[in-house]
Amino acid sequence: MYHKVAEDIIQAILTNKYTDKLPTEKELVAQYQVSRNTIRKALDVVFAHGLLRRVRGSGYYVIKKPLQSQKILNLSIGFDENSMVSGGPLRSKVLKFDTITADKDLALRGNVAVSSRVYRVVRLRYLQNQLYSLEESYFPRDVVPFLSEKSVQNSIFSFLRAAYQMTGSTSENYVHVSKINEWQADLLKRQQGDHILCLDGINYLANGKVFNFSRTYFVYDNLALYYHTQNIDI
Repeated sequence: MYHKVAEDIIQAILTNKYTDKLPTEKELVAQYQVSRNTIRKALDVVFAHGLLRRVRGSGYYVIKKPLQSQKILNLSIGFDENSMVSGGPLRSKVLKFDTITADKDLALRGNVAVSSRVYRVVRLRYLQNQLYSLEESYFPRDVVPFLSEKSVQNSIFSFLRAAYQMTGSTSENYVHVSKINEWQADLLKRQQGDHILCLDGINYLANGKVFNFSRTYFVYDNLALYYHTQNIDI
Protein backbone atom coordinates (compact mmCIF):
# COMPACT_ATOMS: atom_id res chain seq x y z
CA MET A 1 0.00 0.00 0.00
CA TYR A 2 2.75 2.48 0.87
CA HIS A 3 4.24 2.06 -2.62
CA LYS A 4 0.98 3.31 -4.17
CA VAL A 5 0.92 6.30 -1.81
CA ALA A 6 4.58 7.04 -2.60
CA GLU A 7 3.93 6.91 -6.35
CA ASP A 8 0.98 9.25 -5.99
CA ILE A 9 3.03 11.77 -3.99
CA ILE A 10 5.90 11.55 -6.50
CA GLN A 11 3.47 12.16 -9.35
CA ALA A 12 1.99 15.12 -7.49
CA ILE A 13 5.46 16.64 -7.06
CA LEU A 14 6.44 16.08 -10.71
CA THR A 15 3.21 17.66 -11.93
CA ASN A 16 3.71 20.64 -9.59
CA LYS A 17 0.72 19.91 -7.36
CA TYR A 18 3.17 20.29 -4.49
CA THR A 19 5.77 22.94 -5.21
CA ASP A 20 6.94 23.95 -1.75
CA LYS A 21 5.82 21.87 1.23
CA LEU A 22 3.88 18.63 1.59
CA PRO A 23 0.76 18.40 3.74
CA THR A 24 1.35 17.21 7.29
CA GLU A 25 1.39 13.50 8.14
CA LYS A 26 -2.05 13.92 9.74
CA GLU A 27 -3.44 15.50 6.57
CA LEU A 28 -1.92 12.75 4.40
CA VAL A 29 -3.41 10.06 6.66
CA ALA A 30 -6.85 11.64 6.14
CA GLN A 31 -6.30 12.08 2.41
CA TYR A 32 -5.25 8.49 1.70
CA GLN A 33 -7.24 6.79 4.47
CA VAL A 34 -4.24 4.75 5.63
CA SER A 35 -2.27 4.46 8.84
CA ARG A 36 0.39 6.92 9.94
CA ASN A 37 2.98 4.15 9.62
CA THR A 38 2.02 3.68 5.96
CA ILE A 39 2.39 7.41 5.33
CA ARG A 40 5.80 7.47 7.00
CA LYS A 41 7.02 4.54 4.90
CA ALA A 42 5.73 6.25 1.76
CA LEU A 43 7.51 9.48 2.68
CA ASP A 44 10.71 7.53 3.26
CA VAL A 45 10.42 6.24 -0.32
CA VAL A 46 9.83 9.72 -1.76
CA PHE A 47 12.73 11.08 0.31
CA ALA A 48 15.04 8.30 -0.92
CA HIS A 49 14.12 9.27 -4.48
CA GLY A 50 15.60 12.70 -3.90
CA LEU A 51 12.41 14.73 -4.13
CA LEU A 52 12.05 15.89 -0.52
CA ARG A 53 14.07 17.61 2.16
CA ARG A 54 13.29 16.82 5.79
CA VAL A 55 13.28 19.74 8.20
CA ARG A 56 13.07 18.62 11.80
CA GLY A 57 10.01 20.03 13.54
CA SER A 58 8.69 21.57 10.35
CA GLY A 59 7.92 18.79 7.86
CA TYR A 60 8.84 17.81 4.31
CA TYR A 61 9.77 20.34 1.64
CA VAL A 62 9.97 19.78 -2.11
CA ILE A 63 13.52 20.05 -3.43
CA LYS A 64 13.68 22.91 -5.91
CA LYS A 65 15.23 22.24 -9.31
CA PRO A 66 17.98 24.83 -9.91
CA LEU A 67 17.95 24.21 -13.67
CA GLN A 68 14.37 25.09 -14.47
CA SER A 69 14.98 25.27 -18.23
CA GLN A 70 16.29 21.71 -18.37
CA LYS A 71 14.60 18.33 -18.17
CA ILE A 72 15.84 16.43 -15.16
CA LEU A 73 16.78 12.76 -15.20
CA ASN A 74 16.62 11.79 -11.55
CA LEU A 75 19.06 8.93 -11.03
CA SER A 76 17.50 8.29 -7.63
CA ILE A 77 14.33 7.11 -9.40
CA GLY A 78 14.36 4.09 -11.67
CA PHE A 79 14.37 5.73 -15.09
CA ASP A 80 12.13 3.02 -16.50
CA GLU A 81 9.33 4.50 -14.40
CA ASN A 82 7.97 6.54 -17.28
CA SER A 83 5.35 8.22 -15.12
CA MET A 84 8.13 9.59 -12.92
CA VAL A 85 10.19 11.38 -15.57
CA SER A 86 9.96 15.14 -15.20
CA GLY A 87 7.68 16.41 -17.96
CA GLY A 88 6.44 12.88 -18.69
CA PRO A 89 4.99 10.40 -19.09
CA LEU A 90 7.23 8.87 -21.72
CA ARG A 91 5.75 7.24 -24.80
CA SER A 92 7.36 4.06 -26.13
CA LYS A 93 7.86 2.59 -29.58
CA VAL A 94 8.94 -1.05 -29.26
CA LEU A 95 11.50 -2.07 -31.87
CA LYS A 96 12.43 -5.53 -30.57
CA PHE A 97 10.89 -7.90 -28.07
CA ASP A 98 12.35 -11.38 -27.99
CA THR A 99 14.41 -13.85 -25.96
CA ILE A 100 18.15 -14.14 -26.48
CA THR A 101 21.08 -15.94 -24.84
CA ALA A 102 23.54 -13.69 -23.01
CA ASP A 103 27.02 -13.79 -24.51
CA LYS A 104 30.13 -13.00 -22.49
CA ASP A 105 29.93 -9.24 -22.98
CA LEU A 106 26.22 -9.00 -22.17
CA ALA A 107 26.58 -11.29 -19.14
CA LEU A 108 29.41 -9.12 -17.81
CA ARG A 109 27.38 -5.96 -18.32
CA GLY A 110 24.35 -7.37 -16.50
CA ASN A 111 26.17 -9.39 -13.82
CA VAL A 112 24.42 -12.59 -14.95
CA ALA A 113 25.74 -15.99 -16.03
CA VAL A 114 26.94 -16.55 -19.58
CA SER A 115 24.28 -18.36 -21.65
CA SER A 116 21.46 -17.03 -19.43
CA ARG A 117 18.19 -16.66 -21.33
CA VAL A 118 16.97 -13.09 -21.11
CA TYR A 119 14.05 -11.13 -22.46
CA ARG A 120 15.34 -8.34 -24.70
CA VAL A 121 13.29 -5.16 -25.10
CA VAL A 122 14.54 -2.39 -27.38
CA ARG A 123 12.46 0.78 -27.37
CA LEU A 124 12.58 4.34 -28.57
CA ARG A 125 11.22 6.64 -25.87
CA TYR A 126 9.59 10.00 -26.54
CA LEU A 127 8.98 12.90 -24.17
CA GLN A 128 6.39 15.44 -25.28
CA ASN A 129 6.67 14.07 -28.85
CA GLN A 130 10.42 14.63 -28.93
CA LEU A 131 12.86 11.73 -29.13
CA TYR A 132 14.20 11.16 -25.64
CA SER A 133 16.25 7.96 -25.72
CA LEU A 134 17.02 4.57 -27.18
CA GLU A 135 16.68 1.94 -24.46
CA GLU A 136 17.96 -1.64 -24.51
CA SER A 137 16.59 -3.60 -21.52
CA TYR A 138 17.16 -7.20 -20.46
CA PHE A 139 15.21 -9.35 -17.99
CA PRO A 140 16.62 -12.77 -16.94
CA ARG A 141 13.93 -15.38 -17.60
CA ASP A 142 14.84 -17.44 -14.54
CA VAL A 143 13.83 -14.42 -12.43
CA VAL A 144 11.14 -12.73 -14.54
CA PRO A 145 8.78 -15.53 -15.58
CA PHE A 146 6.72 -13.72 -18.18
CA LEU A 147 6.55 -10.52 -20.19
CA SER A 148 3.94 -9.86 -22.86
CA GLU A 149 3.81 -7.62 -25.92
CA LYS A 150 1.38 -5.39 -24.03
CA SER A 151 3.50 -5.17 -20.86
CA VAL A 152 6.54 -3.75 -22.67
CA GLN A 153 4.60 -0.88 -24.21
CA ASN A 154 4.65 1.14 -21.00
CA SER A 155 6.45 0.89 -17.65
CA ILE A 156 7.77 -2.65 -17.36
CA PHE A 157 8.65 -2.09 -13.70
CA SER A 158 5.03 -1.19 -12.94
CA PHE A 159 3.89 -4.37 -14.67
CA LEU A 160 6.32 -6.52 -12.67
CA ARG A 161 5.19 -4.95 -9.41
CA ALA A 162 1.50 -5.44 -10.21
CA ALA A 163 1.83 -8.96 -11.67
CA TYR A 164 4.49 -10.50 -9.42
CA GLN A 165 4.90 -8.07 -6.50
CA MET A 166 8.45 -7.68 -7.80
CA THR A 167 10.14 -4.48 -6.63
CA GLY A 168 13.75 -3.46 -6.81
CA SER A 169 15.83 -3.32 -3.66
CA THR A 170 19.05 -1.75 -4.93
CA SER A 171 20.37 -0.48 -8.24
CA GLU A 172 23.72 0.38 -9.77
CA ASN A 173 23.91 3.18 -12.33
CA TYR A 174 26.90 3.98 -14.50
CA VAL A 175 26.94 7.17 -16.57
CA HIS A 176 29.36 7.25 -19.49
CA VAL A 177 29.76 8.35 -23.09
CA SER A 178 29.43 5.65 -25.75
CA LYS A 179 30.13 5.56 -29.48
CA ILE A 180 27.04 4.53 -31.45
CA ASN A 181 26.96 2.10 -34.35
CA GLU A 182 25.24 2.54 -37.72
CA TRP A 183 21.90 1.03 -36.60
CA GLN A 184 21.77 3.16 -33.46
CA ALA A 185 22.75 6.28 -35.37
CA ASP A 186 19.94 5.77 -37.87
CA LEU A 187 17.36 5.44 -35.07
CA LEU A 188 18.69 8.42 -33.13
CA LYS A 189 19.13 10.67 -36.19
CA ARG A 190 22.82 11.00 -35.49
CA GLN A 191 26.02 10.11 -37.30
CA GLN A 192 27.68 6.72 -36.95
CA GLY A 193 30.54 7.04 -34.47
CA ASP A 194 28.96 9.95 -32.60
CA HIS A 195 29.52 9.91 -28.85
CA ILE A 196 26.24 9.83 -26.90
CA LEU A 197 25.47 10.19 -23.19
CA CYS A 198 24.72 6.72 -21.89
CA LEU A 199 23.38 5.17 -18.70
CA ASP A 200 23.94 1.53 -17.76
CA GLY A 201 21.72 0.29 -14.96
CA ILE A 202 21.49 -2.97 -13.03
CA ASN A 203 18.51 -3.57 -10.74
CA TYR A 204 18.51 -6.15 -7.92
CA LEU A 205 15.81 -7.79 -5.84
CA ALA A 206 16.15 -8.02 -2.07
CA ASN A 207 17.57 -11.55 -2.46
CA GLY A 208 20.44 -10.18 -4.55
CA LYS A 209 19.22 -11.52 -7.91
CA VAL A 210 19.36 -9.29 -10.98
CA PHE A 211 15.90 -8.82 -12.47
CA ASN A 212 16.77 -6.13 -15.00
CA PHE A 213 19.77 -4.51 -16.62
CA SER A 214 19.76 -1.93 -19.36
CA ARG A 215 21.63 0.56 -21.47
CA THR A 216 19.97 3.83 -22.44
CA TYR A 217 21.26 6.37 -24.99
CA PHE A 218 19.94 9.89 -24.34
CA VAL A 219 19.46 12.47 -27.09
CA TYR A 220 16.94 14.84 -25.49
CA ASP A 221 18.00 18.49 -25.61
CA ASN A 222 19.00 20.20 -22.35
CA LEU A 223 18.91 17.01 -20.32
CA ALA A 224 20.35 17.34 -16.81
CA LEU A 225 21.33 14.51 -14.46
CA TYR A 226 20.42 14.66 -10.77
CA TYR A 227 21.08 12.31 -7.88
CA HIS A 228 20.33 12.47 -4.19
CA THR A 229 22.75 11.56 -1.41
CA GLN A 230 22.46 11.43 2.33
CA ASN A 231 25.53 12.36 4.34
CA ILE A 232 26.92 9.59 6.49
CA ASP A 233 29.46 10.24 9.23
CA ILE A 234 32.45 7.92 9.00
